[in-house]
Formats: sequence, structure tokens, C-alpha cells
Amino acid sequence: MIRGILEKKNKKAISAMVGYVMLITFGIIMSVIVYNYLKTYVPKDLADCPDGTSIFVKEYTCVDGWLNITLKNNGKFNYAGYYIHGANYSNQTIATINLVKNFYNSSDGLAQPRVDSYILFTAGNENYMKPKTEVYHSFLLDNNLELIEITPVRFQQEGNSVRFVSCGKSKTREEIICS
Repeated sequence: MIRGILEKKNKKAISAMVGYVMLITFGIIMSVIVYNYLKTYVPKDLADCPDGTSIFVKEYTCVDGWLNITLKNNGKFNYAGYYIHGANYSNQTIATINLVKNFYNSSDGLAQPRVDSYILFTAGNENYMKPKTEVYHSFLLDNNLELIEITPVRFQQEGNSVRFVSCGKSKTREEIICS
């Protein structure tokens, strides 16, 4: 009689262990399936601008709260626009003040800010700024700046699609006096 009770308890313990093993195995299998599915959403190679993409601040003036800059494409490739950020101190490692929201006008009248994030030289997916081309832009400032940081952007054909690419390697920093 005691022997029969012990056998039933052992069977219950074994079935609970089998249940735990199956639960863990099922969890591992599901995580592998989800990982392989989500892996397809992450791009394999980051898009980057070709070497030789370059922009620089040819000159600037800062008068009565207006920052006027002349940008020149001194690279080998066209680009579509740029990100522009400022900093209150020239020794800051990262310029954090987004100046796009302060964009006022351009010399050619075509440039336009996009979603308070970047400035495009024309509408559409066109790399408008050709090498050796200059453009004059004005920004109405609401604080003092000692540094501006400009990163060009361009549209690039990759396979069957056109991608918007930030040229982080071509970023330019210019110390300015604007108070």
C-alpha cells in the first residue's frame, strides 16, 4: 500500500518536470522564431555618403540677432541639404541647439526647412547643391552662439530605392562669435 502511494507521487513529480521542460523549450523556440523574423527589419549595411562629400562655411555675419552664412560645396558630389546645430560654448563636443526652426530665407528662395529637422535646397528627391556652388542662408537667433555644426545630407540610389542619407563623416564645425 505504501509502495503504491510512493509510485503515484513519483509519477506526479515526473509529469510536473516534463511540463517545465516543455514550457522552457517552447519559450526558446518562440524566441528564435521572433528573433529571425525581426532580424529582417534591420538594415544590414548603414547607408553612407561617398568619400569626397564636403561642405564648409565660407563666411558668416552675425548682426542684431541674425546669423547669415554662406555655405559652399567644396566636395566632389552633389548634396540635397543639411542639418545645422549650434552651441552656446565653443568647447562643447556636441552642438545641441537645432537652428532649422530659426531658418528665415535663402539667396535662391528655394531652400525650405523640413519637420524642424533639416533644410533641403529644393523640394523632391534631388541632390541640388553641385560642387563649387555657394548658397546664402539667414537664421533669426534667440540666444548667443559660439559654434555651429553643419552635416550635409543627400539622396542616394540603393538597389531599387532612393534613400535619405546623413553624411556624418563630412560634418563641419565652425567657431563663431554671435551675441
